[in-house]
Amino acid sequence: MPTFQDLKLNPQLLQSLQELNYTTPTPIQESAIPVLLQGKDVAGQAETGSGKTAAYGLPLLQSVKTELQHVQALIVVPTRELALQVRQELKQFGKNIDNLKISAFYGGHAFSQERASLAHPPQVLVGTPGRLTDHLNRNTLDLTHTKIVTLDEADKLLEMGFQEELDQIIEALPRQRQVVLFSATMPDPVKELISDSLKDPKFIKASSNAIPDQVKLIGIKVEQSEKKATVVQLLQSLPQAGTVVFANTRAAADELTEQLQDAGLAAKALHGGMEQQDREKTMTLFRNSSTHILVATDLAARGLDISSLETIIHYELPDDQAAYLHRSGRTGRAGKSGTVYTLATLRDEKKLREWGLVRMDEWLSLQKLQAAETAPASKAPAFATLYISGGRKDKISPRDIVGALIAEAGLKADTIGKIEIQDRQSFVAVPETEAQMIISKLSVGKIKGRKFKVSLVN
Repeated sequence: MPTFQDLKLNPQLLQSLQELNYTTPTPIQESAIPVLLQGKDVAGQAETGSGKTAAYGLPLLQSVKTELQHVQALIVVPTRELALQVRQELKQFGKNIDNLKISAFYGGHAFSQERASLAHPPQVLVGTPGRLTDHLNRNTLDLTHTKIVTLDEADKLLEMGFQEELDQIIEALPRQRQVVLFSATMPDPVKELISDSLKDPKFIKASSNAIPDQVKLIGIKVEQSEKKATVVQLLQSLPQAGTVVFANTRAAADELTEQLQDAGLAAKALHGGMEQQDREKTMTLFRNSSTHILVATDLAARGLDISSLETIIHYELPDDQAAYLHRSGRTGRAGKSGTVYTLATLRDEKKLREWGLVRMDEWLSLQKLQAAETAPASKAPAFATLYISGGRKDKISPRDIVGALIAEAGLKADTIGKIEIQDRQSFVAVPETEAQMIISKLSVGKIKGRKFKVSLVN
């Protein structure tokens, strides 16, 4: 088995990979990284969870010259959620590279903040097509020094109607550039995009099966009228932390979320009808384990990359096999195990058979599911998430927050949950039963010698 050292990555990247416990490259990383380091154009077909962000991101970071303050690498993604996820992953890979700046530009984010940040441009920019072309049209973004452009999830970019924006972005790049394209599927429009935008590309395909082998697939045979009650029953029998339930519409997601909450389950909805701020807050609560269950539409199927995600439930089948595979591939990432439950009516079973490539390791009837429930599932620790009105720009680090929680609120380090530091705000998961006491203590106490506003995130 090859190692990351074998792929000729620099010491800073190797150190980050070691700290992240990345030991062995995935097939797409093993195939793509050497070719990308040679500066060649690449068209890659990669399954969800295959490690494609590292496959294109590590060579990209290795090419950056941090002494130069302009956009050297551009990554175009279809959604805000994916923009934030890719930025976060690249920051983790590049955390040992001094003076590296990585930014994400997307709709719903303050344009004025983005424009101000371009006074000292990032070397790496992740963005959605609409926001990037908005900057180009206003002459606030200069791509004349950009040497690498990556089109991530190209099938989704085209499916969402971004062809004109992609043409404008590529037109703004220098003639001498490296173009990288990754797509889960290769329909004709993606092949045309490859033909028009890439020069003599190397084609790389990771796998034809989009669901990792370590993921267990379980089908549950139900009538349509039994679906809601079955989801409640199933969730009550499982360790709930890190579970995503997929519905097809916003209305179905909201309705099911309400039913789960009525049953005492820590669930929240996530869909495109929500304000961007509310979606980001929901994702923070989910990552922090304050919310154990997300009820999501396919908005979350792409760009949802959470290491603790253990269970996927298909409350409703999507329209096509590709969407089913994308949803299912949210778990079992980076070699970890996971379980995918599919609630299937007779019509759904027929659809699964027509798709052909979908395997089921086990089929359960509702009666079998009920009979299997001999003991309630172990409860996940109950966390609440606190908001702190200071972040990276205020020189706050996770260590500062942990120190304040121990010194001011008397917490033990092992009871403190996930901490997220953003530019001007931070979030920390704390034991739910002690949340109000902690807020009181921190509100009159100090973090790194300063007072900040502290409140509960609901």
